[in-house]
Amino acid sequence: MFQEVTERAYAPLVATLYRHPEVKASLHFSGPLLDWLEANRPDVIGDLADLVRRGQIELLSGGYYEPVLVGVPRRDGVGQIRALSDRVHAIFGQRPLGAWLTERVWEPHLPSLLAEAGVAYTVLDDDHFLQAGLRPQELGESYVTEDQGLPLIVFPGSMKLRYLIPFRDVSQTMKELRARADEGARLVVYADDGEKFGAWPGTYARVHKDGWLEQFFTAIAQADFLQTTTLEDAWIFQKPARRIYIPGGSYPEMAEWALDANASRRYLQARNKLEGDLAALVVAPLWRNFFGKYPESNGLHKRMLIVSEELARRSILDASAEVRQAQQNLWRSQGNDVYWHGVFGGIYFPHLRADAYASLLKAERILSERRTAAGEQRDYDVDGYDEYIFRGNAGAVFVHVQGGAVIEWDLYASATNLIDTLARRPESEHEALRRAEKAGKVLVGKAAEKESKSIHEAVRARERGLSKLLEYDPARRAFFQDSVRVGKAEPVVLHAYYYQLTPQREARTVSLILEPPARALATIPGLGIRKDVRIADEGLAAGVRYRLRNDGEERISLQFTSASNLGLLSEASSTDVITVGTRKTTAGKPIDVRHVAEIAVHCETRHFDIAFAIDPPCTVSTKPIYSITNSEQGFERLYQQLEIACSWDVDIEPDAHVDLEVRATAVGQMVEPEAVRPTARRRRAAPSATPETSRLPRR
Repeated sequence: MFQEVTERAYAPLVATLYRHPEVKASLHFSGPLLDWLEANRPDVIGDLADLVRRGQIELLSGGYYEPVLVGVPRRDGVGQIRALSDRVHAIFGQRPLGAWLTERVWEPHLPSLLAEAGVAYTVLDDDHFLQAGLRPQELGESYVTEDQGLPLIVFPGSMKLRYLIPFRDVSQTMKELRARADEGARLVVYADDGEKFGAWPGTYARVHKDGWLEQFFTAIAQADFLQTTTLEDAWIFQKPARRIYIPGGSYPEMAEWALDANASRRYLQARNKLEGDLAALVVAPLWRNFFGKYPESNGLHKRMLIVSEELARRSILDASAEVRQAQQNLWRSQGNDVYWHGVFGGIYFPHLRADAYASLLKAERILSERRTAAGEQRDYDVDGYDEYIFRGNAGAVFVHVQGGAVIEWDLYASATNLIDTLARRPESEHEALRRAEKAGKVLVGKAAEKESKSIHEAVRARERGLSKLLEYDPARRAFFQDSVRVGKAEPVVLHAYYYQLTPQREARTVSLILEPPARALATIPGLGIRKDVRIADEGLAAGVRYRLRNDGEERISLQFTSASNLGLLSEASSTDVITVGTRKTTAGKPIDVRHVAEIAVHCETRHFDIAFAIDPPCTVSTKPIYSITNSEQGFERLYQQLEIACSWDVDIEPDAHVDLEVRATAVGQMVEPEAVRPTARRRRAAPSATPETSRLPRR
């Protein structure tokens, strides 16, 4: 991905800047991208170094692995910014004074955090400033805000320019800039993704082949009413208009995405009913709402907080290379994309979730070496219910009372969460897909590639008929989730019900007794379910034993199903093999097999094996689970996980019971952590050729 986007967007953008020395700009590169460029595209690094030397560009800092700063512990946020500033200084010989705020997610405490990290200024969307009570005509200035007396200069970034550049003719952008100048604006900031300049659909041909960027730079260089500047120069030479205090939020699209489908619809209705700058005064939801919308995101986030706290304590007395590597892996797991979802896929992409968990568990592997295996009841995900957390030296198992299910099973050796899954849930974007398909306005194939409109304005899809595949789950997908069916009636699905949990102690095991509430089984008089989850072998074994009892006066005949969901990276890999009894299949090929006592899954892509022993034998069905999501390329069917369902047909006489059991044992192949990245050797800055191209003095 780095190679593709560099070739289509980053490198051509830098090269065009190089050909236009009269155009100044501020650029931000993430830490991993800088690392990749230095190893694979030294020509781009060399061009950037030349641009820095001649004072044409400045490089901004930010979190090394692009965390949303309000979502990580303060110590990690400050540490990541300092690490990227050190990296930029080591490569280019200049220490950044400004920072890019990941996804422009803002909360009022950030000025003190940024000041602690050595940051003097940043950019926010102009919507932030309108929410603070400013009028549109006041957005042609910089402003100062503060927290605990620590100041931060904030620049308004133009939303209108974000939608014009590069999707409309250059003349329209110049017309907007002229209008802003006529209104008396002293400063207009365009701040947006570099991927727009070649990597978004249709933009490579428009921006580079058809010469849009060349025309744009030429036009702004020739305009007699404006001159370009870096944010640093604006910070030095232009005093802020006044002090303001900005409410929490992000850009308008993010606010829409952070809410569930119904709330998002009401939020947009409220904004659309108001005209002009009044729309911005509708209270925008916080980015943190994604933790409420996606329990999988919240679970990963709270898991990250556990590791961060343990690592912080360990780091006080231990500065070894292993601990430093654990710190890098922890920071990598804090990369923002996996914690939210918008037009860019986010948490819906299995490879992003897999990388976050892998990085997090590589960090925890080091911490687990001195650990005494133990379990505890704790509301780690802050949902008001105590979960049961078992962590040993080889793995960890988390049991949630919702559905009485195992929601996380970590193998430290392979740095894998076996239950790295995502439930299918309604999204506001699904309504846009339904409307576009009904109206015949979905762009598919070459039509989607040629469309030059912004991804916010056109509906693209990888295939036709996707709206017919939309299905939704009642709760997150996990291990040992129960459902009951009597005859041809609709199944009673217990995934979303909250079970009663009682921890038990046995030799080398942790036993959890769970029972669903009586109302969950009200349609099946007399039926009771006791569920005994057992964790053993330092977290490498987990099983469930069901006791179905008949407390009524009549015989009960039913089908009972225990479903488990495995997180595999792809349904198409031939090296991920599922053996059900004597039959073999892959994740993308569903099968049904009767009288099965054993299941084995070999996952080469994620480096683990898991075996299920079933007593008594049952009917087993496997199938891939897909979600429908949107990205830069359009709507697509995206593989999420493999469902393995074990079903028994049982008859229970009055005052009798039936026992059913599924035992799982997992083994992870050791995946070594990456070597500690050495600090880049500082490049010696070449002397400037002329006084006109020397760097301006720093304040």
